[in-house]
Amino acid sequence: MDSALRYELVESEASRVSRPPEAHRRATVRERRLTTVEERQVEVLLIAPEGFQYPERFQRALAQDPLPDIDPFMWTSEDENQTKNWVDIVGEQYPARSLVPFAKQQDTDDVFCFDGGDHSGNPPVLIIHTFASPGTEYRGQWTSFDVWWEEMEEHRAAWLTEQEED
Repeated sequence: MDSALRYELVESEASRVSRPPEAHRRATVRERRLTTVEERQVEVLLIAPEGFQYPERFQRALAQDPLPDIDPFMWTSEDENQTKNWVDIVGEQYPARSLVPFAKQQDTDDVFCFDGGDHSGNPPVLIIHTFASPGTEYRGQWTSFDVWWEEMEEHRAAWLTEQEED
């Protein structure tokens, strides 16, 4: 089996009630194809606005296999086609902004994006609340990916402690 394949169970109350057990098992296993390091690196280059440079720390994280675990957030480049999907979503919803999505909060519509108009190699990280009306999508920012990373690690540690207590 391809090491980049992962399976997950997807289930709803309606599907459990309306299908016989064997049909339910077939219908609830969905294949997700994880990206390789090379695919991730090519994809981020393809979506970058002209002149945009990714931060070094982001590039190092992207080159790891597997990607560093950032739960309760997720990398948009972890699953095949997700980065392109999020580029399309934020581009369609907020065409006045130059956004380069790289991560998402799992339980909200918040997407973490680089400011694509910044060409310094150390762009700020914006929180964009997708599916909000234009003009209300901005939720805040960090001055750099390094600052975002440090805060994400603190948030992740607190989240993991909370999960252990539950």
